Amino acid sequence: MGRPLRILAAGYYGSGNAGDEIVLAGILASLEAASASTAWDLRALSASPVRTHQLHCVRSYARFSPVAVLSALMWCDCLILGGGSLIQDATSRRSASYYVWLMRAALSLRRKLFLWAQGFGPLRDASLRAKAGRAISRAAAVTLRDSKSLGELAALGVPEALLSLTADPAFSLQTSGQVSDTRDLFGVALREWPGIEAHERDVASACAAAATRSSLRLMFVPFQQPQDVVISDRASSVARVSTSDLNVPEGPAAMVELFDRMAMVCGMRLHSLILAARSHAPFLGIAYDPKVRRFCQAAGMPWLELDGLTEDNIFSSLSTLWDHRLQHKSALESFTREQKRLSLETAQLFWSVMSG
Repeated sequence: MGRPLRILAAGYYGSGNAGDEIVLAGILASLEAASASTAWDLRALSASPVRTHQLHCVRSYARFSPVAVLSALMWCDCLILGGGSLIQDATSRRSASYYVWLMRAALSLRRKLFLWAQGFGPLRDASLRAKAGRAISRAAAVTLRDSKSLGELAALGVPEALLSLTADPAFSLQTSGQVSDTRDLFGVALREWPGIEAHERDVASACAAAATRSSLRLMFVPFQQPQDVVISDRASSVARVSTSDLNVPEGPAAMVELFDRMAMVCGMRLHSLILAARSHAPFLGIAYDPKVRRFCQAAGMPWLELDGLTEDNIFSSLSTLWDHRLQHKSALESFTREQKRLSLETAQLFWSVMSG
């Protein structure tokens, strides 16, 4: 009997972002669901190895320690670039540089490379684009969470046979208990971003009015500590709601269960919209980044561009969303079934290429 397959997962784990922890939890859940009798051991690169172990019960290595990363790469059989938009330079060039370097290092050590539900780009740096394209072309398989990302990689010369569309790993997560029949919450997930400060009062006021109109309890949900807490606190003051709930629920499961109580969601954070879709709650996206627009388009849900926000168009969009909530709920049920299927297929593809 051989030893377990050694899997190293790399992402934005351990950085206080609930969305990225949900991604890792979803990868673990889908690997387990599709593994059959295959033995495996997963470890992660993390900004906080202690925190990652607390949340996921997996051993982790410090992602910014060259010695720790080399040790992790020497240990593993394969590297998973796990979920999210890791190879992009919209937030900083450093993120894309790090993950391109990591892929090249793993490949130089003859480790298999698997890209799991990635959103590629925007990546404007021509040198990084070329390096990313060459590294990704040597992967065992590449799964993308939207067709635009797939098209961008194909244009970079990545063989189309390697590329496939999938769903975010969050769709593999199960709720620990019975989904509540009482959906009394209207969740709003904001984040700091250039341009939002000019519109946050409009967002808060419109959401407060929409909550009153729909008889829902307004809740601002920070996804990342401490940045989202600051903007959520300001918005709560404008909307005149309590700030007592402004703590990120402890762990992915708690966040999933919170969104199972949502009747409607308005979000900048992508995973607020993904969790809303997963629980069939109608949502309005605020598109500060192409990934938000792409997900709303795929789910058939409305969105507003960040630079075009007004109190009137936010309130109007939310009112229309609420008035058609039953139709949206039915459409999201079908959408979620397909996303769950795709998410499981990604894990099945992983096991297939690893056994080859």
